[in-house]
Amino acid sequence: MVKIVFGAALALCTASATVAQDTVTWADDIRGWNVSIDRTIDDSCFIIFGFANEMFLRFQFNAAQQNVQFIVASVQWDSVETGQDYDVEVAFGDLDPWAGAAKGHRWNEILPSLVLSVPVADQQASHFVEEFTAKESVRISYGGSEIATLVLTGVEEAVASMLDCQAAMSKAESLRDSGTDPFASKPDPI
Repeated sequence: MVKIVFGAALALCTASATVAQDTVTWADDIRGWNVSIDRTIDDSCFIIFGFANEMFLRFQFNAAQQNVQFIVASVQWDSVETGQDYDVEVAFGDLDPWAGAAKGHRWNEILPSLVLSVPVADQQASHFVEEFTAKESVRISYGGSEIATLVLTGVEEAVASMLDCQAAMSKAESLRDSGTDPFASKPDPI
């Protein structure tokens, strides 16, 4: 039964609307992580991992909001309310924790999650990513109590693939914005 719930929840996280192509796979199984593109937030790339304890971690660049988002979810957090602020701390390995208000959210109105956003401005997102990829574990606390400890196996490779994905999406966006048609005939020089 646990495998069924776990599989269904992971599918929910990675393919919220596969039929509508809202989520497209970029790379599958980078040491257990999946890298995908979320079309609903300006073709932003994300990584996701499902843990044996029915917890999920999604990390993404959000091009629409110009931040990175650290999203942790658990099927057991039924009282999480969408839009509600939850003061959390996220600590990678033995480093000092990042503290902030995480927004309550439910993927597809079902899976309870907390979304901690870190702005790109002032290199905050860069520092967050550096810490995320440098350590092999993360502790998440709420109200002074630890609510999750997750092992981050393979996260460095997964984030590198996510950043490659985002670079490709940014390049594609700039080509779309340039207005050039690569198939248009060249002007006649005579």
